Formats: sequence, structure tokens, C-alpha cells
Amino acid sequence: MKYREFVRWCNERACDGHWGLYEAAACSSIIREVERLPFWKRERYWRENYEIGTVEVIVNPTEKKIRELEGSCEIKTGKKCRSFPD
Repeated sequence: MKYREFVRWCNERACDGHWGLYEAAACSSIIREVERLPFWKRERYWRENYEIGTVEVIVNPTEKKIRELEGSCEIKTGKKCRSFPD
């Protein structure tokens, strides 16, 4: 996962509410630290310091939980469920 993809993922989770306090704090902290660097150094810094651990500990488990929740909702109602009602 590239740094920009991680930022996009964090923004999507912030919008849909599919994350917890730990994930929100981690995303915020990582983005704040990486954004302090000049833009041409960010990707490398992200890869060397955060990519593997962040994806394994935060992104993948959160995505797995989202799939489980969406799947259980579909089983109960027979249709794709949305996070928030209209």
C-alpha cells in the first residue's frame, strides 16, 4: 500500500465510521508525522517505517471486520446493507 492509498483509506474510514478509536489515533499520528516531511521524501519514509506494520495491524483487520459485518447484514436482509440510513 502506498502512502497516498493509506491516506485515502483513512479518509474513507473516517467518512463511513468503520474504525475504532485506536485506528483513528494511529492514522492521525502516522499522517501527521509523514506530512511533516517534504513531499518527495514521504513515500520512502512511509515504506521504511510504517507500511508493513500498519497494513498488517490496522488496515487488514479493519477491512476483514467490514467484510464480516457487511456479509452478516446481507444474510439477514437478503440485500446489500449500507452503513447509514438515508
